[in-house]
Amino acid sequence: MLPIKNILVPLDFSKHSEQALKYAKEIAIPLKATIHLLHVLEPLSTYGSWEGAPMTDLVGRAFEQAEQKLQGIAAILIDEGFAVKIKVMESHPDLAINGYAEQFSIDIIAMGTHGRRGLEYLLFGSTTEKVLRTAPCSVLAVRLPKDEASAKL
Repeated sequence: MLPIKNILVPLDFSKHSEQALKYAKEIAIPLKATIHLLHVLEPLSTYGSWEGAPMTDLVGRAFEQAEQKLQGIAAILIDEGFAVKIKVMESHPDLAINGYAEQFSIDIIAMGTHGRRGLEYLLFGSTTEKVLRTAPCSVLAVRLPKDEASAKL
């Protein structure tokens, strides 16, 4: 068995990242690996500015909401017997994911992929692809089962 002690699961709270968490759990069980849950908030300047809404309030609320969601998921995982660490960061997702992986000696990153193509890919790019190219460890790109993926269309 490979010496996998730390598994990073970046969560954007989509079905895609939930599917990646399922895979991470299956890997973690026999290895007794720690599951690291990471949510990355993109800098708000990426989306422009909102008049009348203090940015610090928006960022603070987004951090709180993400932290609460991660704590809820972590509580379930802990009840299931997993060791869990959580973190919310503000950065560009690929940079944050790879930086976290390096800082915490992550052995494998399990992340969902949305399978974007065409114009959508050109506009939004692929976080998973960017992580794959520069990750300090192996990356497992997880897709939704065909029946779930086609249901979103």
